[in-house]
Amino acid sequence: MSAQPLAATTLKRVSLADHAGLAIADRPLHHGEGFSPLVWLVGAHGGAGVTSLAHAIAPFGDAEHQWPAHDENPWTIIVARTTRDGIEAAHDAALQAQAGNCGDCRVLGVVLVADAPGKTPKAVEQRITVLERVVPTIWRVDYQPAWRERLIKDLPQWSPLDDEPEPVASKWWKRKRTEDEPDTIPDTIRSVAEEIIDRARQAHKHL
Repeated sequence: MSAQPLAATTLKRVSLADHAGLAIADRPLHHGEGFSPLVWLVGAHGGAGVTSLAHAIAPFGDAEHQWPAHDENPWTIIVARTTRDGIEAAHDAALQAQAGNCGDCRVLGVVLVADAPGKTPKAVEQRITVLERVVPTIWRVDYQPAWRERLIKDLPQWSPLDDEPEPVASKWWKRKRTEDEPDTIPDTIRSVAEEIIDRARQAHKHL
């Protein structure tokens, strides 16, 4: 896992047809009680891992495969698997956002979820290099073999306020732990989550 920041001057602007890319939600995606997710995860394709990550990280929301253009917080992360199709889909979504065809959503970067253990194939790494030109940051999430054996509802969860004193931890994304709660999320995923949450908080100050 690693974040790969890029200077803004290296980002390449490419036009994209208005009809291309992911759908734009026509209504708010957040329907439950409490506050809207701080960051929305947008799947560039099916099976990207959005639902698992949104379940594991309390402030993240699952936007499925659409832009949450009518929700309270505009911050989004494109999520894709490290396959050739996955990288191409992430690239298309990033171009769509760059062209302004995603409502008021603002892309903070891309999370690439490893589709298998070991090194990413060279051909896929070459396409990731192309993707780097159109997004501010790429984060990588390692392959999680243990997660294959669990239902999504049984995956471990984490909140950035889990270790805070109770008066602070009573904020919206503080969870109630149960006695049979599974182990915590992997450190690599937690590190990515912390960086994204911090990025969203900083960006929110400049709205």
